[in-house]
Amino acid sequence: MHNKFVSSGTLTLDLISQGEGVNEEQVLISQAQKDPEAAGRLYDRYYGGIFSYICHSTLDHDWSEDLTSNVFLVAFRHLGRFRWRRIPFRAWLYRIATKEIRMYYRRRKRSRVTPLDASNNDRPCDAPSALDNMSTAEDHQVLHWALGELQSKYPAVIILRYFEDKPLAELAEILCQREGTIKSQLHRGLARLQEILRSQGIVPH
Repeated sequence: MHNKFVSSGTLTLDLISQGEGVNEEQVLISQAQKDPEAAGRLYDRYYGGIFSYICHSTLDHDWSEDLTSNVFLVAFRHLGRFRWRRIPFRAWLYRIATKEIRMYYRRRKRSRVTPLDASNNDRPCDAPSALDNMSTAEDHQVLHWALGELQSKYPAVIILRYFEDKPLAELAEILCQREGTIKSQLHRGLARLQEILRSQGIVPH
């Protein structure tokens, strides 16, 4: 057993020397730091989840493909420096994706996209139903436009919690926040989202 892990790379050796448990993901990361084929397996394992998160954030299939590619380009560029610090590799990828999404929202704000413009998308992602119980908005395109109007710290926490169904503990890992802070951001973000939708006449006053 010991020899099996030693052969997989220095990361695993470090973990063994520290007396820490080693899981499949850690072994695969250690291998991927030296072997492109193992890096491809990481890509296959996590592409769907990252694409789903970005697609739920943009509702634009083409943009989501581009941003997801950027996430993995950044991750693999820095994979050699990745060290296990009690944060799963998955959470690290979601952190990178969150930065990409925030840049996307900033670009959209600068281009002054309106709710009407947001619906002009030739290849939309499938609209989720996770927020149906939180507002009476029937147009998910407008709902996502409203998410883009929030302060940058709010869209990610709302989408991860209600679109991606992430538990609070995982949100805390991804966003580097305490669970109490996550709860507060959810409360404030949803309240502000309702205000924006009311201002557009999407939900009643």
